[in-house]
Amino acid sequence: MIVQQRVVLLLLGLWSSVFKGGQGQFPTTQNVTVVEGGTANMTCRVEYNDNTSLQWSNPAQQTLFFGDKKALRDNRIELVRASWQELTISVNDATLGDEGLYTCSLFTMPIKITRAYLTVLGVPERPEIIGFTKPAVERDMVTLTCASAGSKPAATIRWFRNDKEVQAREHSL
Repeated sequence: MIVQQRVVLLLLGLWSSVFKGGQGQFPTTQNVTVVEGGTANMTCRVEYNDNTSLQWSNPAQQTLFFGDKKALRDNRIELVRASWQELTISVNDATLGDEGLYTCSLFTMPIKITRAYLTVLGVPERPEIIGFTKPAVERDMVTLTCASAGSKPAATIRWFRNDKEVQAREHSL
């Protein structure tokens, strides 16, 4: 009877370590939002790792970092931290073209992946008013257009006359 109890305990201990390894060996990430021109830090973590490498890939599935080894020659992408439990990279001077779904892979058998979406917010350019060619006389019908490019999401344009908001018809170009 005592021998059977020891065997059961040994098997339960073995099952626990196998189960823990299987459960904790999934990488986790979070979506990141950055303003255009800013720096985005993207972190991939794994709770339990048996000396298996982590890798970050961009939306085109090009490897950025494999562990602490840089794979893509883009000076804007840098290593922040590399350990067995974490791989953090930074995307400096972020552009709208950097936006997309990034992949973190843990090279187990089979490979385990997780994804994080990088959202880049576009900064609107200075608004420009078009259609103001000559001074308007009272009761004249005047059509003015205000345009601002580069905003993501689209900017909200509001018109004011003598500090009072004026309703305008809106359309996107």
